[in-house]
Amino acid sequence: MKERAVYRIREFNQFYLPALDLLGNHYLGSEYSATETRILFEIYKTDGCKAVHIAKTLNIDKSYLSRIIKNQEKNGYLVRTVSNQDSRSFDIHLTDRGRQRTEDFIQKSNKQIGEIIEPLQAEECKKLIDALNIVTDILKDCKTAGS
Repeated sequence: MKERAVYRIREFNQFYLPALDLLGNHYLGSEYSATETRILFEIYKTDGCKAVHIAKTLNIDKSYLSRIIKNQEKNGYLVRTVSNQDSRSFDIHLTDRGRQRTEDFIQKSNKQIGEIIEPLQAEECKKLIDALNIVTDILKDCKTAGS
């Protein structure tokens, strides 16, 4: 049964990732990858977080994350400030420009997904939400999911 689950998850990913254009380096027509925009969103969601939080939450290599953070800082989208709790670490914040850019990504993503599900009737939307909730509930405690 687990082999069937693995196959079905892979099959879903093969459908879903290209459907939302998540495989390329130009998320929603931008110059950024889905990973880079997801990092901005995580900072948007948890202002003042530390890189270790982002790396753990998104399961991203710390050196790769560090390069992205430095690049986004250089582009004026975020700032790092010395942590009040530990002067050896930094709190990460979006600048006004970074917040605006992230909100633009959120709006474009919502629009894109809205267009994909536009033909669905209310009952189909409910089924979709229920199915996504079930997947999340099942996988949220798995060792590799979200860590």
